[in-house]
Amino acid sequence: MRFAPSPTGTLHVGGARTALFNWLVARNTGGDFVLRLEDTDRERSTPESEAEILRALSWLGLDWDEGPVRQSERGDVHRQAIERLREAGAIYPAWESEEELETQRAAARESKQAPVVRGRRDWSDEDLARFEAEGRQPVWRFAVDPAGETVIDDYVRGEVTFDHGSIEDFVVARSDGTATYNLAAAVDDLDMRISHVIRGEDHISNTPKQMMVIRALGETPPEYAHIPLILGPDKKRLSKRHGADSVEDLEETGYVRSAVINALALLGWSFDDKTTVFTIDELVEKFTMARVSKSPAVFDVAKLDKLNGRHMRLMSDEEFLETLLGYLERRGRLAEYGEGAEAVIRESVPAVKRKLSRLAEYDDLAGWLFRPLVVADEAWEVVSKDLKHSIQVIGGGLGRLEELDEFTTESVKDALQDQLHIMGEAARDFLEPQRIAITGQLISIGIYESLVLLGREEAIRRYREMLGRLAELWTAA
Repeated sequence: MRFAPSPTGTLHVGGARTALFNWLVARNTGGDFVLRLEDTDRERSTPESEAEILRALSWLGLDWDEGPVRQSERGDVHRQAIERLREAGAIYPAWESEEELETQRAAARESKQAPVVRGRRDWSDEDLARFEAEGRQPVWRFAVDPAGETVIDDYVRGEVTFDHGSIEDFVVARSDGTATYNLAAAVDDLDMRISHVIRGEDHISNTPKQMMVIRALGETPPEYAHIPLILGPDKKRLSKRHGADSVEDLEETGYVRSAVINALALLGWSFDDKTTVFTIDELVEKFTMARVSKSPAVFDVAKLDKLNGRHMRLMSDEEFLETLLGYLERRGRLAEYGEGAEAVIRESVPAVKRKLSRLAEYDDLAGWLFRPLVVADEAWEVVSKDLKHSIQVIGGGLGRLEELDEFTTESVKDALQDQLHIMGEAARDFLEPQRIAITGQLISIGIYESLVLLGREEAIRRYREMLGRLAELWTAA
């Protein structure tokens, strides 16, 4: 199995899904997973993109057994294959200029035929001498038999037939002698003994060309599987407007590796009609190409959020803490939170793990622990709309907390619940002002855990600060 990205950008979700499918089949069958960088696009391929692809694959845990092999470093192998094709009469020099080729295509369209290129092979000696005098260099085209056909027995799409009449004599070598994509990909698959090629269905038009090259070299092509496109919920091709279009986006948004792997596997594959949560080991055991669908796969961020939450809750507290700390450090949050933050974060893990859907939400739920009390506008609106009530319930909560000998989650809960019943308040009407008093916001981890994490002294100080602000407003009114 091989994954062969072009290092011209980040690792997109579709490419990551392709890499995963190849990796899962290799691990399930005991085969090798080969990483090949198809960097023949010399203008767009960059070392930075290559480094990002390798980093993203490593973050996903998709380890490779061979590679990375750079196609640009395999020029000798490609030139040898081109020479063999010349000797076999499978390719020919094509001297046409781009203007001549466009005239040929226009004539085909005029006669309602496929605009395919068939190079001339009957140039006179005078023509060749003129080309040489002009400094013109030929490209080398594969001689496609227009009366033939190529049949792909595809693992996903079944039998797919390509009529050669619609396939032009494609270029296999540029005028400088370097191999084009279809030649290099075919030769590399052959030379690396790739038995199965799993790739996106957008590559299927390349497959008959690559099969022709391999057969012209006297060899047997690998078996192919072309997996469906990935769309957003609006059924349009996946892009950033759908929430993420690269592995880097998913990582930065706070998704954990196991959830991303799980979600990628479900983009076009299913084990049964009901199971959606899989560990990586379970996917290695259960994944087969037989259950890959032909239909386009839909990437839905809302479903990924739910899946990510479930995977985080499957983690042990220690594993989750390590993952969370790594994320917060990469985002610069640890430095922002200041000295002693790691100990507080460790204590917060059981509470936040129950509520998070993405690691990025940690700051919204618990970041207030590391900052002075700042009351959000929407929270201030809640406590200021009925000042008398807010002062009463916050004051009642403060009074009970000040009486506690022990400041534990259980004792805090018992005290506040008791005060809630004494005052005859609904739970929301009583507890929401308590939350705002210490966090300054409407959403956080549980109020009882929040108070204990903040600590008795700081919690009481914040209660008094909030009561002071409310009293000033009351007096002013």
